[in-house]
Amino acid sequence: MAGSDRRRDAVVVLLAVLMAAGAFALVSGPLRGLDAAVPSHELPWWALAPLFTATELFRVHLPVRRESIAISFAEIPLVLGLAFCAPADYVAASVLGSAMGLAWHRRFGLALPFNLALFALEAAVAQTVYHAVLAEGDATGGRGLAAALATIVVAHAVSSVALAAVIFITSGRFDGREIARTIMTALVAALANSSVGLLVVVLLVTRPDALALMVVIVATLAVAYRGYSVLSRGHTRLESLYRFTDRIGGAVRTDRVAEAVLTEARDELAADAAELILLPTATEAGTHLRLTGSSVVPLPFDEAPSWWAPTRDGEPVLLPRGDEAAPGRPKDGMAAPLRVDDTVMGVLLVTGRPQHLDTFGDADLRLFASLANHASVSLHKAHLVDQLAVEAAVQEHRSLHDPLTGLPNRRHFLRLLRTRLADEPRTAVVMLDLDGFKDVNDAFGHGTGDLLLVEVGRRLGERLGTASVARLGNDEFAALVPAVADAEDARTRVAALVSALSVPFPVEGLTVDVRVTAGLAVAPEHGDEPAELLQHADTALYTAKLRRHDVEVYDSTADRAAHRVRMIGHLRDAITAGDLSVHYQPKTDPATGQVHGAEALVRWEHPEHGRVSPDEFIPLAEQTGLIRPLTTLVLDTALATCAEWRRQGHHLGVAVNLSARSLSDTELPTRVGKALRRAGLPAAALTLEITETAVMADLGRSVAVLQDLRALGVRLSVDDFGTGQSSLAYLKQLPIHEMKIDRTFVLGLADDQGDAAIVRAALGLGHALGLRVVAEGVEDAVALALLADWGCDLVQGYHVSRPLPPDGFQQWLDTRNASVALAGVLGAP
Repeated sequence: MAGSDRRRDAVVVLLAVLMAAGAFALVSGPLRGLDAAVPSHELPWWALAPLFTATELFRVHLPVRRESIAISFAEIPLVLGLAFCAPADYVAASVLGSAMGLAWHRRFGLALPFNLALFALEAAVAQTVYHAVLAEGDATGGRGLAAALATIVVAHAVSSVALAAVIFITSGRFDGREIARTIMTALVAALANSSVGLLVVVLLVTRPDALALMVVIVATLAVAYRGYSVLSRGHTRLESLYRFTDRIGGAVRTDRVAEAVLTEARDELAADAAELILLPTATEAGTHLRLTGSSVVPLPFDEAPSWWAPTRDGEPVLLPRGDEAAPGRPKDGMAAPLRVDDTVMGVLLVTGRPQHLDTFGDADLRLFASLANHASVSLHKAHLVDQLAVEAAVQEHRSLHDPLTGLPNRRHFLRLLRTRLADEPRTAVVMLDLDGFKDVNDAFGHGTGDLLLVEVGRRLGERLGTASVARLGNDEFAALVPAVADAEDARTRVAALVSALSVPFPVEGLTVDVRVTAGLAVAPEHGDEPAELLQHADTALYTAKLRRHDVEVYDSTADRAAHRVRMIGHLRDAITAGDLSVHYQPKTDPATGQVHGAEALVRWEHPEHGRVSPDEFIPLAEQTGLIRPLTTLVLDTALATCAEWRRQGHHLGVAVNLSARSLSDTELPTRVGKALRRAGLPAAALTLEITETAVMADLGRSVAVLQDLRALGVRLSVDDFGTGQSSLAYLKQLPIHEMKIDRTFVLGLADDQGDAAIVRAALGLGHALGLRVVAEGVEDAVALALLADWGCDLVQGYHVSRPLPPDGFQQWLDTRNASVALAGVLGAP
């Protein structure tokens, strides 16, 4: 027996002892020595006891959960005993007569002592109240009537409190409305029975010959009680179905639904136990659960045939109470199939209805089958919810863990780091890299490399715990070292870790030598945000690899230099892989809107840092010799795009910016010519834009290169005119075709008279020198209109269009040309 069941039984026994003690106290106290209220007709206890036995044999039980409240004719002998029996004899007759009736119904176990104690207390309280109210008055008069009715109400109240308590103790629930309704029904019956008893008392004293008529009255009441019991049971079944559906509907997961189904089925059918059997499927084993008391216990699933075997074919089974249960069978029970889409998925069982209640019948089976249908739906839904929860958990695990090593990935590591920092602010973040891993892959294959990564992850997990280690990608790992005293303590501990890892690894019969390098950052000195600390540890790792050290601690001074070196390497890789893109900003005629060409602008979307400004990476390219391949990449891309425009009927040119370093490259004209030939374009389709500052850096060499380019037929343009170091004297020496007015003057064109004067002067100067003039930075309609009035040749800026990727530029171009053509048609005379 489970611990909770033992505690429940102990409480019931204690309640019985208290009631018996109360009865004894009343009998040996205020009732001691009292005579019968009507001494002339006094009955001995042995004459009254059979009447109590008879009333126990013909009880009508109103079930409440797994207990019941009985309606009988006990109030008739009760009233007779009050009037004609001494109190002590009356208590003895009530207890002994009821005991015989309980034995006849085989109500043994705890039910026997509890009921006998309750009968004793009820009889003692009844005699005490009756004699107190009667006060030696006439038992057959008005005072006797009042005393009897008061006694019935008080005795019924005592009984009701005790029964409600035991129902709550045994079922674990207190359904106040249901218990109150049943008790009120029993009280009405008790008052009716009391009235009959009082009539018997009066007739016995005054007209004994009329007592024969009481047989008819009692028989009529018995039939009425039986009929009410049937109607009450039908109403109770409907309420049971409603309660069952309502309560199991509140559960979601399969284990909770199964527990609710078992509990509600057992209680609603007033059974001792309930079982749930889920049949095996192609993917899941069978399940067998049993509810006894308040505990759900899993049992071994048994495929052997049982008394409920027909239920597997969809037929409910009723096992009524017999004289003796066969081995392996309960004394009584019911089984109902659990169906999903006409397929039996399991079986629901209830067994062992208490002896004092009727055994299971056809009406119970119909109710049980309905309950099983509702249970099937809830269990199926719960199973689907469980499957979704499992799939979600698997997906969540996959999204947070490296599929090869099973270690946390970068995303999960950052979560773990945030949690660790909250618990232990002084934590070191370590980045580790396997030097020579590429050689292992090249020499032995990726399979061996994967095994090596798994082994490294395992060793890290053994030393630090898998919750403190992550694989970030390729051969990079990260780890957390908690509770470090300072950066030097962290270095010492990480150095020991690196030393332990930098040993030969046995992989598939091979011995692989791997050297481990580590970089670390310590919170809070080097940051208190997870992403920041991981980035700083990565910087320290990069520094360690550059310096060929085993371990490096993050140094903010070295960080900038390391960042620059990393960016140079990333730029080199991006140029080689063609990961840079080129966007195009159109140049249009301000007066007509006609598109004449576009300026090519290089863009770099870094996988970690996002978009990198050209002001950052162009100087890096110039300082490291990457400017030549970068210029070639942009030239080839821009010219190929321009050739595509022309094939689609757009006779446009394209402009490419040249850096100061390119202007000093005497081989530039040759490389430009080759690029034009690769694209199949005439030289006039290309405009090369140079800045005044770039030209003035080495005027002599720049002019020579520009002259060679002009001789090639390429158009040349001075960019950002007015912001550099040149003078008008130098300007006329340059073999250029175009000048561009810097956007700083154009932006204030509408509001600043000084900017307007400069722009108009630049237009006049450019035209005087025979140059085409382009205005940059046109961002509103006012500036566009002024430039058109002043005779500016071309404009570009956000008011016309932002720089666009090739596909976006093509769409914009088609739309723009259609609009210009439509405007020309509408404006024609």
